[in-house]
Amino acid sequence: MTGLTPRQSDALSFIRSHQAKNGFSPSYDEIAAGIGLASRSRAFDLVKGLERRGAVRTRPGMNRTIEIIEGQGADFHLKRILDAVSCSGFIGLTDPIIAEAQSFLGRQA
Repeated sequence: MTGLTPRQSDALSFIRSHQAKNGFSPSYDEIAAGIGLASRSRAFDLVKGLERRGAVRTRPGMNRTIEIIEGQGADFHLKRILDAVSCSGFIGLTDPIIAEAQSFLGRQA
C-alpha cells in the first residue's frame, strides 16, 4: 500500500503477520512490542492513522478487531461510484467523465 509512513508500514506488516500466525489481531501492546514502540498509545495512534488511510478497519470498544482491508484501493472505490452513478442516472453513461473513468478501469464506455 502506498502513502503510508515507514512506521505505519511496519505496523501493517506486523498486524498482517500476527493475524496469519495466530488467526486473530494483535493487541495494541503486542503491536508496540512487536515494532519497538515505547507505548501502547503510540500503537493506537498508528492504527488510527492506518484506518484514516483506508488500510485497516477497527470496531470501537472491541478488542483485537483490526481488520486489514485488501483490494479496496482507488479502483475499488471508483467502481462503486460508477455503479452508483449508472443506477441513479445522475450523469449520462455517455458523459466524457464516465467514459474516462470506465476506460481507466479497463471497461468499455
